[in-house]
Formats: sequence, structure tokens, C-alpha cells
Amino acid sequence: MRVSHLVPAFLTLTIISSVTSTISPTTVYASIPAPTLQDDNPTGTFGDWYTGAVPPNYSEDKPVILFVQGLHSNYKTFYRTGGLYEAAYIAGYRTAFVQLKDAEGGDGGNIWTNGQVLADLIKKVAQHYEVDQLAIVAHSKGGIDTQAALVHYGAAPYVHTVHQLATPNRGSELADMAYSTWTSWLAAILGQKDDAVYSLQTSYMANFRQQTDQKNEAKLAKTYTSAGTGDDGWFSATWFAHAVLPGQDDGAVSTASAHGLPYGINHFTLDISHDEMTDANYVWDKIESRLSYGMKITDEELQRTDDVVVQDEGEEKLANMILRGGEIAGKTDDFFLLESGVEEIMIDVMTADKRTKVKLISPSGKIYSPKIVKPENNKNEKEQGASEPPVIFQNAVHNGFMIDTPEAGKWSISMNGKQDAYFMYAQVESDSEILIKGKQKLFDPGEQGELLIESNLFSIQEDLLHRSALIKTDKLKVMDGKKNVRTVSNKRGATSYFEAPRDPGIYNLCLEITAVNERGEEFSRSVIYNFAVGKDID
Repeated sequence: MRVSHLVPAFLTLTIISSVTSTISPTTVYASIPAPTLQDDNPTGTFGDWYTGAVPPNYSEDKPVILFVQGLHSNYKTFYRTGGLYEAAYIAGYRTAFVQLKDAEGGDGGNIWTNGQVLADLIKKVAQHYEVDQLAIVAHSKGGIDTQAALVHYGAAPYVHTVHQLATPNRGSELADMAYSTWTSWLAAILGQKDDAVYSLQTSYMANFRQQTDQKNEAKLAKTYTSAGTGDDGWFSATWFAHAVLPGQDDGAVSTASAHGLPYGINHFTLDISHDEMTDANYVWDKIESRLSYGMKITDEELQRTDDVVVQDEGEEKLANMILRGGEIAGKTDDFFLLESGVEEIMIDVMTADKRTKVKLISPSGKIYSPKIVKPENNKNEKEQGASEPPVIFQNAVHNGFMIDTPEAGKWSISMNGKQDAYFMYAQVESDSEILIKGKQKLFDPGEQGELLIESNLFSIQEDLLHRSALIKTDKLKVMDGKKNVRTVSNKRGATSYFEAPRDPGIYNLCLEITAVNERGEEFSRSVIYNFAVGKDID
């Protein structure tokens, strides 16, 4: 059971003001003055900022805290019951909040768009409070926007400490997937393809790291990283993210990505979700313990920093997924192949319209009905209009299936709907393994690349690329995989050779693999390999 770290603070307030101990967190929240808008953008919200109320117990010795929101979010991420503004006010800190492009309610801003405006806002907040430097607390993508502001737009001298809360420093495989051939229809309907999501692709972030990490400005502020490992359970709104992201994650960002800043200080990892990373009950005491200007890094923190394993530009992962997707116009069918000996398969068929009907049909004709999870408004949004950052594809309707020891053979998914789209993600638990190894994430135009596809106990079909594609993700330009990629089978699997396109940008190589095991059974797997071509991609 999680214990609230704010309880002692509430009890202290009760004693001083002689109020009964039945005061609720909502009552405490309601008693705190709302932040004041600095309306610098009369035609919108991008570039506006807020100053928090100055608490009666504030101290000049305590740093001013600037809160930076994440993907598709706004300042209310922090201004809510149990939020970090509430905790900071009670503890006597002066605060401020920014409104980046994501706060407009439409498309979010990429790293450069947000970073440039954020740099200007950082300077304005420092001038307003008449301080030389600030402490920043940034959630999710806000941590990357902060880095851009500090390193590339001149704001580094104004910041002494940055607390990243679940920031995807190495990008997100969810963003890669949003630009695949299988997901493109659904992602477009759900509005999941914008500049913000585009900039979170793993190769885009590898490019950003190359442009950023070697600059002197990158290390002027102490940066503390943190991560979550919370799990909402099978077929919850974040189950898909848990299935896709490598290793442990918080339902949106993997711990490897969150702690993947080479000069970051690995501060903490908690068993909480991505949204809960902004809940003061879980994180405030840890943030406050490392806020003071001039505080030295402890030996323990140095050790944790040294222990961080930063992934290189390459990629190695197990291909244990099957992907399908496309348009739904009336009755629509698709299929995949399974081998015998599969211990378990978990399938999530996502649609945009809750009226679309989905069913799964086994090789013997048995019909399975899904467990349906529909998108729900965030609790804070219902109560106060707060905007919590949605996980990519969280707003889809999730049709979940979990089948133990499934039949071998051809499985069908049958859908019936109008003006809709689907994306099927299946995670296969089997002894038949396919390991994908890409040597690098960044290529020069025209450079030769290769993707190793290693297998055990089976062979790869020669028509490996019969449904593959190479996609330029900014324009979703699809190039025929057979023309761009040459695949050679061998005893251990296959190798796909390709030439990096001449046009700089971010690309996805999408492979649908058909393999044959020692019993002669065909089975399906899918791969997305995300890479960048050229330098200084923006």
C-alpha cells in the first residue's frame, strides 16, 4: 500500500490552524490561491505563463520552481488536488508554470518549437522573481523541451537544477509504432501523428542526443532522472504500452529511456504509472530533497549515474509481436499464422469507434469475443479540467484477447464498422524466437545498412518481404520494400540489406516475417526498425 508523504504536512497545518483532522486534500487544495496568468499570447496559450501564489512561509533561500508540462498537456498537470503546486506552496516555494504548444489543445510542438519559446519563458520567470537561477521540474517530454531550451537556445545560465519526471531521453518505441504501415490509419484518426509524437521516435532522439550531449551547456545544470514501473494490468488503457516498451516502464516511458541521459543523475525509480509521476504523494519529498542551489552530488548518486547503461546507436530486440492494421469500411478481415507450442498469446485490436465490432476466429472455427476497454476521461479532468498527458493510443477502443496454448494454424480477426481503422498488436509467448539486430540508428545519405534476423530451430521464408515497406515518417511516404531491401536467408535466419535513402529524415523499415519451424509449421512475426538519415534533423 502506498503511503502519502504529504500527510505530515497536512497534520502540521491542522495543528497550527486548530482545524479538525477531518480536513480533506480537496479542502487544502481549494484554500491555495490559483496561479496568475501572464497573458503574453493574446491569440492563444502558446507562450503564456503563470506565476504561483507566493506562500506566506516562503523563503529567499528556497529556489523558485518552474514546472514544465509534457506531451499534449498543459500547466494543470501540476495544478490539481494532490499535485506538485499544492505541495510546493505548502512547503514555502515560489512557483511558475509555462504553456507550450501542446497546451493549445491541437497538435503538440516538437523539441525545437517548444524549446525556443521555453528558453524565453525561463528568462522571464527569473526576471519576475529577481533571481539568477531557477529549479525546473519537468514531466515526460517537457524534460527534452527543457534540454533544448538550455543547450540550444541560451537558457542554461538561468537554471541550476532540473528534475526530469519520466522523460523519454532515448525516445519511445510507441512513437516509432505510430508511424508504421500497420498503425498509420488508426494513428491518423486518433490524432497521434503530430510534430510532438514525431520528435519522440527513437532515431530522432538518437539524432538529438548527438546534437546535444557533447555541448558544454548540457552539463551546466544538475539533471536528476526518475522513472516509474507502474502497471495498470492486462488490456487497460496502458497495457499496449507495457507490451511494446522494452524492459520495465510506467505505461508510457521505459526506465531505460528515462534514465538514459549519459550525464543525468539516476535519482529514483518508483512502482507508479506515468501520470502518477506528477502526484506529490509519491514524488514531492524526493524532488524537494534535491532542490537546493549548490547542493553537492552524493557518492551514492555518482554510483547510480555510473551504473546507468546508455543504449548505443544500434538496436537489439526480440521479435515476439505480430502487427496488423488498416482501414475498416464495412466487414473487414485479416489473418496471422501461429505455430504449435505457443504458451500464450495476448492480442489488442484497437479501433477509434466504439461501435465497431471485433471478433477473433481460431483455425478450427472457434469464435472469441474480446474484453473491451473504452477510453475514459482522466479523474482530474472530470474534477478540475486538468489535462493529463495521454499515452499514445490510450484514446483508442481496446479489444483484448488472452488465449492460453492457442491452436496452430491460420487465425482470423473479423471487424465490422464504418469509417474506422484498426491496429492489431499481438504478443506471443513461445520458444520460437526471432532476434533482430540493427548495428546503428543514424545513417549518412546513401550509406549501406543491414538488419540481422536471427532465429532458433526454424528457417525464414524467402518471401520475407512480401508485405514490407520502407516509410519516410514525416510524410508517410511508403516505398516498396522489395525494391529498397534485399534479404538473404541463411542457416541462422536472414539478413536484410538496404541503402539509406538520399533524402534526410526519419524512416521506418516495417517487416512482416513468415518463418517455418522444424515441424514445417508457418508462423508470423512483425518488426519495425526505426532509423535516421542525415544530421541536424529538426
